[in-house]
Amino acid sequence: MTQDELDMICRVWADCGSDDSTDRWLQLWDGGNSADQPETRDAIIGVAEACGLETTVANGVLMVQKTQQLHDEIGERWI
Repeated sequence: MTQDELDMICRVWADCGSDDSTDRWLQLWDGGNSADQPETRDAIIGVAEACGLETTVANGVLMVQKTQQLHDEIGERWI
């Protein structure tokens, strides 16, 4: 995953995301609707799937499987 791809995911997480209670998933557009930003949502899904990460969308929330790389990036730059 490139730095630009990490930044895209982390930016959405910082603006309207959270971690799920199991700490296994990033919940993007938590409390919003990913359908409002389809290009960004689809880009994140594409990046995640290219990296072999699971994704799912339910009730407008995009769930992306959390990795150590995403966890570290969020902790270092986005909290």
